Amino acid sequence: METAPESMRPFHRRMAALHRATESRHRAAAELHAGYVDAVKSWAAGDGHAGLPPAFMTAVAEASGIPSLAVTLFTKDESGTAVVVSDTVAARANDLEYLFGEGPSRGTPFQLGVCGERELMSRWPRFGPAARELGVRAVVSARLGLPESPLGSLIAYRPEPEPDAAIARSAKVVADVLTDTALHPGTRLDVEDGLPVHPLFGDSDLRVVVHQATGMVMNTHQCTASDALALIRAHAYSLDESVVEVARMIVDRTTSLN
Repeated sequence: METAPESMRPFHRRMAALHRATESRHRAAAELHAGYVDAVKSWAAGDGHAGLPPAFMTAVAEASGIPSLAVTLFTKDESGTAVVVSDTVAARANDLEYLFGEGPSRGTPFQLGVCGERELMSRWPRFGPAARELGVRAVVSARLGLPESPLGSLIAYRPEPEPDAAIARSAKVVADVLTDTALHPGTRLDVEDGLPVHPLFGDSDLRVVVHQATGMVMNTHQCTASDALALIRAHAYSLDESVVEVARMIVDRTTSLN
């Protein structure tokens, strides 16, 4: 900057900003993955490896300081959605989105940023009140993937009515890290499920059972896939069960929609 011609200095400023941003993303990725490695090491060093090994998203949530996180990846077929959560609050809140067909991770275009309690209730009139019963009073949304080709969303479910800007920045950093690592085009795909070979997907829920149950309901009731899924959701709501659990009961033939 001190020796370059005046005409070149804007270019050098842009390049310096680009390199600093790249460094920041790499450092954040290293910190999140190092936190997961430390969690696995602690588990492996335990007495007889008690319990299940730590989940990647749980370690990410601890490192980012946001306890309840959910990653949702969309496919063309809604029933093939892959979901990864960090804790039970995120799991139950995300399932409410699936149950009601509305919520911060549902549909496009993504509405990014902070959504406080009042907006949560007005934007999603069914999901909002149900989520509040779980203690979720606000959400923070961040896009996964590039702006021109979004792959899904990262949602932080928050107990505070108005999360501050720091939470939004932290969620954006986590989303960028997952985009640059787990969802990078160069990441090898698993031959069985087609998901990237990355610890993020070790605890994913593909909701294949919902797809199976939808087919069974279509055959039994002679209806379309959308109507069959609506029936499953309604049955889950009436039983106060998750959609996935009702789908399992349908597939196992322990319940019916008659």
